[in-house]
Amino acid sequence: LDALTAPLATARSLPPSWTWSAEWPVARALDACQKAPANTDFGLSTAPRLIKPVPSKSRVQPQSRLHSWICRNDEPGLCFRSNRSPHPVTAQAHNMLEILIVIAAVVAVGFLIVKKVDAAAALFAVGVLLLVFAAALGHTGTGALKLKPSGNVFYDQLNFITAIFSNRFATTGLIIMMLFGFASYMTHIGANDKAVEILTKPLLGLKLKYLLVPVVFWVGSLLSLVVPSASSLAILLMATLYPAMVGAGISRLSSGAVIATTATIMPTPLGADNVVAAERLGYQLGDYVFGVHAKVSIPTLLIMGIAHYFWQKYMDGRALRRGLGQPDQSAGADVLGVPEAVVRKVPAYYAILPVLPLIFVLVPFLLETLGISSFKVALLPITIVSLFIGVLVEIIRRRMLYDAVGDIKVFFRGMGDGAASVVALLIAAGIFVEAITQLGVIDSLVKSVEGVSGAGFILMLVFVGATILLVLLTGSGLAPFYSFIEVIPRIATQTGINGVLLALPIQFVGNLARAMSPVSAVVLIVAGAMKVQVTELVKRTVVPMGVGIVSSIALTWILF
Repeated sequence: LDALTAPLATARSLPPSWTWSAEWPVARALDACQKAPANTDFGLSTAPRLIKPVPSKSRVQPQSRLHSWICRNDEPGLCFRSNRSPHPVTAQAHNMLEILIVIAAVVAVGFLIVKKVDAAAALFAVGVLLLVFAAALGHTGTGALKLKPSGNVFYDQLNFITAIFSNRFATTGLIIMMLFGFASYMTHIGANDKAVEILTKPLLGLKLKYLLVPVVFWVGSLLSLVVPSASSLAILLMATLYPAMVGAGISRLSSGAVIATTATIMPTPLGADNVVAAERLGYQLGDYVFGVHAKVSIPTLLIMGIAHYFWQKYMDGRALRRGLGQPDQSAGADVLGVPEAVVRKVPAYYAILPVLPLIFVLVPFLLETLGISSFKVALLPITIVSLFIGVLVEIIRRRMLYDAVGDIKVFFRGMGDGAASVVALLIAAGIFVEAITQLGVIDSLVKSVEGVSGAGFILMLVFVGATILLVLLTGSGLAPFYSFIEVIPRIATQTGINGVLLALPIQFVGNLARAMSPVSAVVLIVAGAMKVQVTELVKRTVVPMGVGIVSSIALTWILF
């Protein structure tokens, strides 16, 4: 109290336009005791001290732990610091330092991923380092998360990291882990293989030549409902549909290009990216997948299939004109070194088990749309129900109660796989984006387009361009999306832009550009299986995927 006596005595004799710069506890005490007017500004300082009056147009720069900057808009470049005389510094220079730090961090993440460092590990390491820089520059408390300060800014950053872990595991992460567990169990009991067998069997006897190209693309997209991993689906299709396509007279490169591009943007509530997007944008999962995503993704998939037909036919014709040889009709899975698909002997009705969660989400959505029922379902309960339906079917078919119940351990192992891959990526991306947000770069981006005509379109192109660049360099379609989706709601709120307008193109572009990247896993798998150069395969995928990117952006802009 003695420390407050002199400042309070002085404050009573001063006009309210003067500004106090003090440690936060002192500032709060002054505010409470003096009942200062709302326009009084309190900053951070090593000791309480009065500084010059700040006009109403003035702005307070991001505060550091040692001092605060108060800059006058009517005198650019002139700022006052609480613990020394006026010192010329520009806000632009301060912001530029933060932007350069963020750019260096993004480059570092890209470099690490190119060097085969796991994307989650790269984002986590660089994100933690950025949080240290943010604390050193006095930016704690300026991010998306709001936590009670501990008194130590570096410890506060550890609390931010802990909060992100807790939040991701408790909400979206748990859903993704359970979906991974369910998919693992369906694979273990042979249900996924049976679904692939039933959907692909009719195509094996067709001799439609190039009409097979769009048909296989669309069937492969449907198969991504039960086999969401692009790499796993590519291996399955290389062992099943690839021989049929080559045998029908389609070139190996055309066949491989179609297979490498199947698992992209199919609207499914079982997709981890859809779960995350719906949660961040505030949608019910069914509403987002079927009411938002499907409006753009289904027309885009149809357009991409047609683009595949004309592009692969053109490329094969050009290869023949250049004398590069006839399509090899004898190449099959055994020639490629891809093992034949091992399908467990299970009844045909097993094919319905992997899509039970999809059915349980779709039916209530349709009933609500038709006005028949307002009942809504969440993904976690219906995943558990679907799992136990599978367990019950196994018990009845195998008549081995203990073994069937014991197989549930596969579900939990699958949950662990989901945590180690997708959820880890979500957490790492959340930490990275929280650091960028604390440094003020997101706010700077928003302010740069505020009031600009067509700001939504500009922001969409900025995020789409950044996503394409990152995906091509890293081969990961999920890492950029999970990073950007964290900041989309905040940007949308501050600019008044529909969040879907920004999120949907990023989601689509991330999945589509992956098949254009020479370092993506699915492209490397297919090219390696065919024993061709990766660049040759990318030449066959780039145009259909480019058409898909342009179509999805155009449709999103038109519809939303």
